[in-house]
Amino acid sequence: AAEAKALGNAAFTAKDFKEAAKHFTEAISHDPTDHVFFSNRSACYASLEQYEKALEDGTECVKLKPDWPKGYTRKGLAEYFLEKYDDSVDTYKAGLKLAPEDASLKEGLKKSSDAKYNVLGAGVGAGGGGGGLGGLSFDPAALAAVAVKNPKIAAHMQDKELMQKVQMIMQLGQTAPGMQQQMLMQVMQSDPRVLEVVMAMQGMDISTMPGADEMGGSPGGTASSPSRPAAKKQEPKKEEPPDERTPEQKEADEFKTKGNDLYKKKQFQEALEMYDKAIEKEPNELLYMNNKCAVWIEMGAEYWDKAIEALKDVIARRYEINGANPGGASFEKVAKVLNRLAAIYEKKMDFDTAIDYYNRALMEDNNRVTRNALRELERAKEKHDKDSYIDAAKAEEHREKGNEFFKEKKYIEAKGEYDEGIKRNPIDAKMYSNRAAALTKLMAYPDALKDLEECLRLDPKFVKAYSRKGVVHFFMKEYHKAMQAYDKGLAIDPDNEECKNGKEQVINKISETSRSGEVDEEQIRHAMADPEIQQILHDPQINMFLKSMQENPKEAQKAMQSDPKLQEAVSKLMAAGIIRTG
Repeated sequence: AAEAKALGNAAFTAKDFKEAAKHFTEAISHDPTDHVFFSNRSACYASLEQYEKALEDGTECVKLKPDWPKGYTRKGLAEYFLEKYDDSVDTYKAGLKLAPEDASLKEGLKKSSDAKYNVLGAGVGAGGGGGGLGGLSFDPAALAAVAVKNPKIAAHMQDKELMQKVQMIMQLGQTAPGMQQQMLMQVMQSDPRVLEVVMAMQGMDISTMPGADEMGGSPGGTASSPSRPAAKKQEPKKEEPPDERTPEQKEADEFKTKGNDLYKKKQFQEALEMYDKAIEKEPNELLYMNNKCAVWIEMGAEYWDKAIEALKDVIARRYEINGANPGGASFEKVAKVLNRLAAIYEKKMDFDTAIDYYNRALMEDNNRVTRNALRELERAKEKHDKDSYIDAAKAEEHREKGNEFFKEKKYIEAKGEYDEGIKRNPIDAKMYSNRAAALTKLMAYPDALKDLEECLRLDPKFVKAYSRKGVVHFFMKEYHKAMQAYDKGLAIDPDNEECKNGKEQVINKISETSRSGEVDEEQIRHAMADPEIQQILHDPQINMFLKSMQENPKEAQKAMQSDPKLQEAVSKLMAAGIIRTG
C-alpha cells in the first residue's frame, strides 16, 4: 500500500492524474481503511473533472476519519462542481468546526455560499475548473501577513522583476482564470518562487504546507522506509516570547483544550465539565464561556436561552474582565461572543436580531469570516421572508380583484393586484398569464412575453398562454413568431377558437404586407434581431434558393415544393417580411 501511494504521489506531482488514480486505487485495495488514500484519489478525480467519483471518495474519507479537516475540503469541492451548493456549504462548515482558520475551507465556503445565493459571477459556470474554485485573486494583506512570519516571502517581495511576473498572472484571475492557470504552470517551471508568492497571496504559507500525503507537496518516502530530509540552512533561532500566564491560567487552558476535544467527539456533558473547570480557574476569560455556550447550542433549543443569557452577561462585564485579566475580553474575543449570539438568534429564526449582532461584531473586529456569515444570513432572511409571504388563498383573492379591474379597463390597478398575487403564489401559471394580458393592454410587450414564457414553463399545456403570446408577437410585428405561438396552441387544442382566429388574422396580415409595395422597417428590424431568422439567412441552401428566385423563379418554386424543410424556412421568411410576393 505504501509503495502504491508513493507512486501515486509521484504521478500526481507530474500531473498525470489518471495514472495517479490507478496507484491510489491499488493502495486502497491493500488497505481500504486508510482515509488518506481516498483523499488523494478524490483529488485525482477532481483534477480529471470526474466529480461524482471525487465525491464518493471524499465522502468515504470523511466517514473513515471524521476529525480530519482535509477530507471535508475534498468532499466540499466535489459537491461544489456538481452544483450541490447546499451540501457543499454544509460540508465546508463542518470542516471549519474542526479547523476554523483553514484557508482552503474558508475559501471553499465563500465560493459555495456565493453560488448558493446566486451571487453574480459565482458558481461552476463562472470560470475556473479542473479541481479549482475559479481564478486566483490578488490579496496584498494576505501576502503581507505571510511575509511577517516567513522571511523568504518578505525577500521575494523586494524582487521587482518577480513581483511583475506575479502581477501579470494575477490580472488574468478575473477575466481568464483558465489562461491564468496555464500561465502560472508555465512560469513556475522556470521560477518556482512565483508559486510561493501566489500561494502566499491566497493566505497560504508554503513553508507550513502538509506533505505529499495531503497532496500539498513533493512525494516523500514510504511508511516503511522514510526518506532522509534535505539538509536545511541553519537560521538563527528566534526567541519565543515569554509565557506570562499564571499557573491558574495554564491549568485553565489545559481544561479548555480537553473540552474542545470532547466537543469534537460530541461528548457534550463531559465537555461542559471541562469548560466549567477552566472558568473556575480563570473566570476572566471570554473564550471559556463562549466555548461552553457552543456546547449548549449543540445540545438543543432548550439550552439556547441559557446560552444567550450567559453570553450577554460576559459582554456586559467586558471592561471588568479586561481590567482583571488584560486581553481576556479583547476586541477579537468580544467579536467571537457576538458572533455566537448571532448564530443562536439565526437558529431561533430571529434574523433581524442576528444581523444586528453580526454588525456589532464587525465593529469590534472586521474580518472576512464575519462578513461572509452576515452576507449569507441576509440572503437567508430574504429567502425566508419571501417563502413566508406565500399564501395561495390570498393570491387567489388578488387574482380575482385583478380580474375585476381588468374588466373595468383599469389595467394599471389590475397589474398591481397580479403583482401581489405572484408574490403570494409564484407557481400559479394563470397569474402570469393574467398579468401578461394587463401588460399587453399597457403596451409593455417585452414584459408580457416574459410572463408568458414563465407561465408556459410552469404549465406547458396552457393553451391560453399561447394565444396571448401570439397576440403580443402580432403587435410587435413579429408575425413569424405569432404563427409559431398559435400553431403550438393548436397542437394542444385543435379547436381552440382564439388560436384559430389569431392565426387567420396573422395570415391575412402577412398577405396584405407582402402584396403592398411598402417595407415596414419596424417589422424588418424585429426579424433581423431574431436568431432563428439570422440562422436561416446564413444557411447556404437558403442563399442558393433566394438567388434562384431572382434568376429562375420557376425552378426555385419547383425546388421548394419538393423540400418540406425549405418550405418551412421560406414561410418563416415571408412571415417575417424578408421575402415578399406580388
